[in-house]
Amino acid sequence: MRVVVADDADGVRDLICLLLDLEPDFTVVGRAANGAEAIDLVAETGPDLVILDVAMPVLDGIAALPRVRRLVPGARVVVFTGFSAYTVRDEVLALGADDVMEKGLGSGPLVDRLRAVCRRPAPAA
Repeated sequence: MRVVVADDADGVRDLICLLLDLEPDFTVVGRAANGAEAIDLVAETGPDLVILDVAMPVLDGIAALPRVRRLVPGARVVVFTGFSAYTVRDEVLALGADDVMEKGLGSGPLVDRLRAVCRRPAPAA
């Protein structure tokens, strides 16, 4: 799975990328610090999976989500948040996210859930 990771916190973004780079079935093809960068990277790389933070400068993940979905309708999109997932779940699922995950999730469960999302049938284009 080719992955774009968007999070304004350098440490969080780097950790997610490191975790995924250690897995044979994930390849990080782009790293973004805001939603606008994420959209550009998605357009350039056509990833299979996009991980979007909710709260980012320039363009937040919620605003970027519909644009990402239009660019790569068959990709999986996971919203990654420091807020309670329940706070944003309904909104981001309605906008086309495949799942919502909290940043407090451990590394093993995070990778397992990302794999589970990627195994689901692709969304209708």
